[in-house]
Amino acid sequence: MREKYFYLSVMLLLVVTGFYLGFNVSDPFGSRNPQTQTDSPNPSVINPDLDNAGTVVYVDSLNGNNDTTALKTRGYKVYYRGGGPQGTTATWFQGNSTVFNAFNGPATGYVAANYNVVTNANNIDSWLVLPRLTGGTQAGDSLYFYSRGPAASTFPDSIRVMYSANDSVPEGTWTELGRFKVNTAGAWERRGYRAPTASANGRFAIRYNVVNGGPNGTNSDFIGVDMITVERTAAPPPPSSWFNQTSGTTNPLYTVSAATNEIVWAAGGSASAPTVIRTTNGGTWTNATGTGIGAHPIYNIWAIDANTALATGSSATGTFVYRTVNGGSTWTQVFSQTGGFINVILMSDANNGWMQGDPIAARWSLWRTTNGGATWDSTGQFLPQAGSEAGWNNSAMMIGTNIWFGTNNSKIYYSSNNGTSWTSQALGELNSYAVWFNNSSVGLAGGTNMRVTTNGGSTWGANTYPGTGNVSGITGLGNDWWGLRTTTAIYYTSNNGTSWAQQHTGTGAFNHIVKARNGFMLYAVGATGAVSKYGPTTGITPINTTAPSEYKLAQNYPNPFNPTTKINFSIPQAGFTTLKVYDVLGKEVATLVSNQLAAGTYAYEFNATNLTSGVYFYSIQSNGFAETKRMMLIK
Repeated sequence: MREKYFYLSVMLLLVVTGFYLGFNVSDPFGSRNPQTQTDSPNPSVINPDLDNAGTVVYVDSLNGNNDTTALKTRGYKVYYRGGGPQGTTATWFQGNSTVFNAFNGPATGYVAANYNVVTNANNIDSWLVLPRLTGGTQAGDSLYFYSRGPAASTFPDSIRVMYSANDSVPEGTWTELGRFKVNTAGAWERRGYRAPTASANGRFAIRYNVVNGGPNGTNSDFIGVDMITVERTAAPPPPSSWFNQTSGTTNPLYTVSAATNEIVWAAGGSASAPTVIRTTNGGTWTNATGTGIGAHPIYNIWAIDANTALATGSSATGTFVYRTVNGGSTWTQVFSQTGGFINVILMSDANNGWMQGDPIAARWSLWRTTNGGATWDSTGQFLPQAGSEAGWNNSAMMIGTNIWFGTNNSKIYYSSNNGTSWTSQALGELNSYAVWFNNSSVGLAGGTNMRVTTNGGSTWGANTYPGTGNVSGITGLGNDWWGLRTTTAIYYTSNNGTSWAQQHTGTGAFNHIVKARNGFMLYAVGATGAVSKYGPTTGITPINTTAPSEYKLAQNYPNPFNPTTKINFSIPQAGFTTLKVYDVLGKEVATLVSNQLAAGTYAYEFNATNLTSGVYFYSIQSNGFAETKRMMLIK
């Protein structure tokens, strides 16, 4: 009898303990709300920001053993970084066929994670770092995988996809390539993300990341990942589809910052008319100056997301930093100083960043923020700059593992410890207005000519660069670089600066060029409000790559709509294709497509959040074909 009561007591203790700690004591490796499987027979495919798949250079079908030991044996790195103590399940574990079957192969042939990885309502942060590729990653390498959640689950699980050029631990330097909620409609979805840089030590990571997760939280259930591949495509081709956009202002634009392919801010103006504009769909620009900015030009802008941005401006009375958290409706002054100039402001993530300028006796200083620019370390940090080097120009800075500066005295200053100490390297070029590194080794610096380094800045070689005047902007991807001077021309090189060719002519002198931080669109801005854009079209999905028999522009659906609608079109021959939206006065209000497209049938999901209710017209042009249809937006 005593033994019976002992076992009953133990079982009761386990149940009570599990309830207190937030464990699932029924099926720790299962779903929170088990459903009858209603799987779709055909998986959907979502490949944001990617070209078509290329040669497979890595594949893991996940059809075998996928516990932690087996994953590590195959070269994966598994990390738990959730809040509080780990829960009852492993960070990643073998797929559970009672929740859903694998995409292919054995029913349990996938790797899974669920809400029991943490306790209570703690945040989930589970990393699955992929093995390094033999020979390293190359520009154009793309990670593809299938993912899904339980059918009809009401708990919004999410995944982030990460890339690091040098690190394999979560505490290293990583770039987020994208994030999404997993499918709960009973279908496996294939998603793909491209490595932003080439690197001998590059790694992708799949990150199960959920706020307010755990058994007592509201945002986590069960996810599965299957059929992982890395596929190698050629680097993005030279821009053959640059096109000019309507910015909505004739004021000069000095800088542009692209948080993603579609979320972009630009700034400029004059002493009496500060100017900030933004787009959240990559094409429809609206005034975001709002209130709170003083009467002076805005020389620098940094986009954190669609609603949050930082801007700097100067006048005869001082230099100021402003911050908005509501899309530019209102701005709050968060920093000021008498005299001087803030040359550049950059954030390494949503919270941490630096700005630099020459406020005191023309000597550079640094300021740092750890709360998204709400406050700044006002004491600043002087660089180890000799007095004879006073008067630095508008040099560029790259935030990451290292911080680089360009000077007007034939040097670049470098720090790898957040500005605690600095070393200088000979550049061989005066007036280095722009510096850009594609990875830790290869970089360009531009002044009156270009200088290239392939060894992290230890030495800089000479390169010619067309045009006259100082280089005002550089950006790059792999071996491809784009540069500009304060002229109407954009120049391109595919060989790390050995030779350059003019590629695009804008509507005004260009002042700045950037590549989207989480994508591959390029944006350039300049005088008279000029904006030019290049990149793979987002929002467009190939429906059928079989060449149709005729050109066709379908009626949008739904119509009327609020605020999104889908536009389908077909082109029987490959060619440069545009799809644009106009108001009833014939004014272009959005460019949806402006790219070289293969023959096929496509769908574009148009988001008209920034437009007012009314009648609009959408028009397609391709290989001499043109057609226009009417649609109605009702809000």
